[in-house]
Order: sequence, then C-alpha cells, then structure tokens
Amino acid sequence: SNGVVQSCPSLLLEPASTNLVTYSEDFSNAAWTKSGSTITSNAAISPDGTLNADKLVEDTSTGVHSISASPLVGVSDIAISIYVKYAGSEYIVIRSNSSGGAYLNCTFNLLTGVNTFNGFTEDFKITSMSDGWFRISGVNRSSASAFRVNSFVLSPTDVTNNGAPSHTGDGTSGVYIYGAQLEALSYATSYIPTLSGA
Repeated sequence: SNGVVQSCPSLLLEPASTNLVTYSEDFSNAAWTKSGSTITSNAAISPDGTLNADKLVEDTSTGVHSISASPLVGVSDIAISIYVKYAGSEYIVIRSNSSGGAYLNCTFNLLTGVNTFNGFTEDFKITSMSDGWFRISGVNRSSASAFRVNSFVLSPTDVTNNGAPSHTGDGTSGVYIYGAQLEALSYATSYIPTLSGA
C-alpha cells in the first residue's frame, strides 16, 4: 500500500417520508386547533425567503396558548418539527401525547437557541437558520395506534416538566411559525410542504 486513501463520492439518502400535517404553512386553516391563541397570516419572511410565515399570538385568557394537529399515527415514533422565530414569547414547547394519554414536553428558548427540557422518549434537535429562525424537532414513541395530539405551546417562562404550560396572555406576544411537519419516523427528515389534504 502506498498510503493513499481513495475516497469515493457518496449520496446521503433520506427515506421516503410523508408529512402528516395537511396545511403545513397555513396555520389559520381549521386543520389546526387553536387554544387561547390566534394566527396572523403572512406576518414575517420565512426561511424560504418569502412573506409566508404566520405568527402564533397568545390571547389574554389564562390557560394554555397553543395550536395543535392530531393525525392518526400507527404503532411507531412520531417526529415533530417546525420552524420558529422569536416574536415576544421567549419559550415554545412541543407537547405530544402518547397512546396512554400521557403528555410529554420539549421546551425551547427562542432567544438563546437552547433546548431547556426534553421529556420526549427520543431525540430533540435544534438547527440554527438565518435571520433568527430555528428548526426544532422532537421524537415521541408510542405503543398504540391512535390520534396523537401534537401542540406548539407559547410560554413566557421555562417549562422544565411535562405539565401543561399555563399563563395569562398579554394579547400580543407570540412566535413566528413556518413549515410544520409530523412524520411516522424516529427522526425528522427534510421539510415536505403540504398545502391541502391531498
């Protein structure tokens, strides 16, 4: 051997995946359940460079301020991912239930870019994008086929447990959101836009 290492080009291939969210960029659609919150459409420039990111805004009620999607997921992991950017709410919590009804949280600080609590059964990842955007993802494993509630919850304070984040909203704070994705996989793949139930 002459000590020369031959390197061959290789492709990193992702598995074929399906985004179980039907309106991945239109959070005003009825497919998204709003709780203590409203959606302002086209409120910011998204990571794709166009004015198509929505703003999730807390109302002035006391309770949970969130949006949720509840697809039917088989016996498997569910990978939950979304693009987020600070808009007054310091923390965003990904909250997902398992087959037994127990809810698990992943908490993310939108100012520091740090995952402050991971209650999920699998990994939680943060990818820093340009212009203050992050892509956050978490994986929750379940042992039964069921409609799984997957929520994105606003919180002004750190949530370091699996309890429901509850506070009195100020009517203006929120987070910019774009490109939500739910996949029956053990990790999040590249974003797959969906515009309807098709």
